[in-house]
Amino acid sequence: MEIFQKLGLEIEDAWRAANYDEAGFPALAADSLKRAEVPTRTDPWAAAQWALRQGELPRQRDVPSRFGDPALTVFSAPRFHIDLLFWFEGTTSIHQHAFCGAFQVMLGSSIHSWYDFDRELSINKFTEIGSMTLRKCELLSVGDVQEIMSGRQYIHSLFHLDQPSVTIVVRTDRSPLDLPQYNYFKPSLAIDPFFEQETVTKKTQVAAALIRARNPEADRMIAEWLESCDLQTAFGLLLNLRGLLRPDSVQQMFNLKAPGDRFSRFLDIAEKRHGRVGDVFRKVFDEMNALDTIVSRRSYVSDPEHRFFLALLLNVEGRERIFSLIRQRFPDSDPIEKVLDWTEELVDTRLAGDEHTNALGIADFGDIDIFVLEQILRGSTGSAIAEAFRSQYGENAAEAARSIPEKERRIRDAVLLRALLN
Repeated sequence: MEIFQKLGLEIEDAWRAANYDEAGFPALAADSLKRAEVPTRTDPWAAAQWALRQGELPRQRDVPSRFGDPALTVFSAPRFHIDLLFWFEGTTSIHQHAFCGAFQVMLGSSIHSWYDFDRELSINKFTEIGSMTLRKCELLSVGDVQEIMSGRQYIHSLFHLDQPSVTIVVRTDRSPLDLPQYNYFKPSLAIDPFFEQETVTKKTQVAAALIRARNPEADRMIAEWLESCDLQTAFGLLLNLRGLLRPDSVQQMFNLKAPGDRFSRFLDIAEKRHGRVGDVFRKVFDEMNALDTIVSRRSYVSDPEHRFFLALLLNVEGRERIFSLIRQRFPDSDPIEKVLDWTEELVDTRLAGDEHTNALGIADFGDIDIFVLEQILRGSTGSAIAEAFRSQYGENAAEAARSIPEKERRIRDAVLLRALLN
């Protein structure tokens, strides 16, 4: 662990010489990480062995490991620290930071996405409504370094492709000037996830208990509270209820047949309560549902290329961005051919316990569907696809060509393919 000790002391000396100027800390930390070349000199498991052998660890800055699984502090200075963050699951969380610094990939790889948020309405200090746009996407691999800026200038998400992934993070402590530290929910909501008000927290726990206990009056009592909730509290409550009322969880735990209908009724109440501003709720939860569909499909596949493809569909918006990342990962392959191969293979991947459902989520997906998908990816639409089909397969294919408009509609409506076809 002398590597981290030397790195930490070098950063401390250089930053003290700069009078602890936070504006210059990200560049300073990034430069130090690059020069230290930690991933070539040690590995996370040496750090794990060191941690288990120590009688007393350095001051641990994230004891419950809210960010990382676990988050292990390997160097602690008065104004900054160095953590190793272990990751076993990818995450679509989009967030900003109330600290600054830099991180380096030590193990695994990630999709790194930057966003802009154009605020249109400030509900209060902890809740904002606006529009989100994806600014940039890139693949990060072992050794890559990124600066971390505080506040809105660095809204990002990091989706870890490999299990596990490990990042080295050099960061300052929390700065009050850069609070709140928002999480962002596509397409239009910013919420401070660290805001906590005792009464609201406890009432949310009570509402959850009513659902879990299958109390016959649960929906009435929760609806009564929801009818008077402010927008921020309503969203937090809906987010909690959504987790409790997911169909798979409910069917397994509570034996209820239509949990989606129950959640929809709660959503209707919140929208009615908050009018035009409340319209943001349904858009946010529709987006969550779409992402959950892809996450669930990804959990069924083990092939690294298929998992990479689904990770792209989960995190990246737009055909050209997706193609660019495919070229980066597979420089000798045509992105369209890769997508078509992956699609066919996912169609052939049956889900355990259901021989009628494939990993793509589109039933009866055959050769004509692949042809239509290729034409869409190459920029064709409508009658041009049918004409291309007749031209390639002759007049004998006229009957089959009549099914193409419906097949095109179904492909364009597919949840898994929407990011690729936008």
